[in-house]
Amino acid sequence: MLLSRAFRLGSRQGSSLLQNCQRRGFAEAAVAEQFDWDALSKNVTSDEGKRELSMLRSTFIDFQSRVINVQEAKPIDWAKYEKDVDPEMLKDFKTSFEALKKDLPEFDVQPLLQEAESKYNELFKQADEVVAASRKRISELEQELKETAAAKERLAHATIDEELSADPEIAKEIDEEIRQGDFIA
Repeated sequence: MLLSRAFRLGSRQGSSLLQNCQRRGFAEAAVAEQFDWDALSKNVTSDEGKRELSMLRSTFIDFQSRVINVQEAKPIDWAKYEKDVDPEMLKDFKTSFEALKKDLPEFDVQPLLQEAESKYNELFKQADEVVAASRKRISELEQELKETAAAKERLAHATIDEELSADPEIAKEIDEEIRQGDFIA
């Protein structure tokens, strides 16, 4: 059926159809069997990130279902066509088909998988570095928040005398301004 469609479409479109089917066959090897989306979604906190992750997940599921639903090409039943097609034309089709099978290059998916894996490993490494930097920055900011809360609490109950005794330079500056009569702004 595929070959008859390829011949009806013409050589350019027919070879494109055959190449597309060949690519689909190898696409199954490139699709991950299982992925823990829940574990990934726990690390995403922003609304925008959740939307992006949801779109990525639906795209992945769509692609995976397309790959799963691709059927293997059935072998051509030449005997079936012998009844309806001119024998000379059928012979030409068989010859052309065999030539096509010989001319089609073998598609070795391993180099592509290795390249993709190395790129993904690099991306995961970068993601781990960003996560580590983010966690470090989070702890720094939490420490700053604690210090700010402590300073705020201290200032809420501090008196002017306590502040002036803590910073004698400011106390001297204020006393000098009072002596000069320059205390009204």
